[in-house]
Amino acid sequence: MKRVLVLAILCCILVLTACGNQKTRDGENQQKFIEVENAKGDKVKIPINPKRIADLSGSTEELLLLGIQPIASGNTDFGNRAVLSPTIKNLLNADTVNLGWYAEPISLELVVSAKPDLIILGTLFNEGLYEQLSKIAPTVIVPHPYYEWRNRFAFLADLFGEEEKKEKWLSEYDRKVEEWSKKLEPVLGNETFAVIETYPKNLVIYSSSGTAELIYTDLALKRTDGIPEPESWGGREINLESLATINPDNLILMENSENTMNDSKVWNNLKAVQKGNVYKISNIDNYNYSFTAIGRMELLDRLGEQILKNHKSNE
Repeated sequence: MKRVLVLAILCCILVLTACGNQKTRDGENQQKFIEVENAKGDKVKIPINPKRIADLSGSTEELLLLGIQPIASGNTDFGNRAVLSPTIKNLLNADTVNLGWYAEPISLELVVSAKPDLIILGTLFNEGLYEQLSKIAPTVIVPHPYYEWRNRFAFLADLFGEEEKKEKWLSEYDRKVEEWSKKLEPVLGNETFAVIETYPKNLVIYSSSGTAELIYTDLALKRTDGIPEPESWGGREINLESLATINPDNLILMENSENTMNDSKVWNNLKAVQKGNVYKISNIDNYNYSFTAIGRMELLDRLGEQILKNHKSNE
């Protein structure tokens, strides 16, 4: 009897030991890391399957398209930093930490409160916090600025091994671009475009980023001759008289609420204004939609519909 009892106890011990070893192995699997090279040239060990990503880079849309749900985001509404961007607010969990707009100073306390196991930091903004952020969690710098959404998307897809999801979404985007190009080409012909943003005392004319990239690169609509070469961020400040010398057939107008150009004789003599070929979005919309993947898809439809509807009504 005693011998049977001893054997039973030994069996229980072996079972418990096996369970304990399995839990230890599972824990080790969860804690596995890979080493990647950062934009600063240093090596950083990051979790293979991070569960709590804090995105400070403005790449939350691209992460979501890769099937990754961050627990903290810097993609806020440009018009109201207290809420997340309209492109993602219904796609994120209700308890996602709002870090404030990624292009403004980020609160380290908010990052700590999110308890991240990986931090994604962008270039241009908050890079000075890299050392402090690295003490909170492994920190990877996306080596592409906010206005290079395709490059950011490709970098993150490679980082997380999700190239197939990236390619699938880009194929859908390119298909939609092709559809809009086929709709717009017969009604636009050889008409030219300019993309401007208004401010109280000047204008910014864009050539190569954001909404201008959508118009000139994606849709391949004709850029008006005479647009000055852009600065590194894709645009250049000009005055209204300079815009009059360019005089495009169509204007994409990112309107500031303080715009008073409608009272200007120079403005009202522009070809695009006289023909009614002015397509308006707010500058808030520009920042919310034109520099990220999901937003770009929505803006493509919005501008395509405006242009098509306007030209068909003028026929």
